[in-house]
Amino acid sequence: MSAPSSPSPTVVKLSPECQQYYQDVRIKNKYQGVVYKINKESNQMVIDKTFPNGCNFNELTQCFKDNECCIIVFKYVISNSQSKLFFIYWGSETAPQSDKVLYSNAKLTIAITLKGIDVKIAGTKKSELTEEIFKERATPKQA
Repeated sequence: MSAPSSPSPTVVKLSPECQQYYQDVRIKNKYQGVVYKINKESNQMVIDKTFPNGCNFNELTQCFKDNECCIIVFKYVISNSQSKLFFIYWGSETAPQSDKVLYSNAKLTIAITLKGIDVKIAGTKKSELTEEIFKERATPKQA
């Protein structure tokens, strides 16, 4: 008798608009960032929110909500002439385990699909995603 098979992870697909909004951030500078959420009914990653150009870091941190998960692409501005494109996985330590698994699997799909990310970062606590940490990750190390 064979052992019962474990359920396959749910495959989350990117909605067509996800790639377009990513290009709007990365190339067209139409937005400073975009928040992706999973529509559980369709198993599709969809756009939840966009960040207007010129928004501050505090606006980004408002997306790091307790009991929730999300994926964010955010152009972190270092100076007037330099920025880095961050891929951020937020999986609150208090979020349901099923959501953490779903988003963790989805982040792999998205990270492969979205080309041109400069920095990948993940957090389960707000203390892991402070502006100081972003500055550190965005600034090249001096030899």
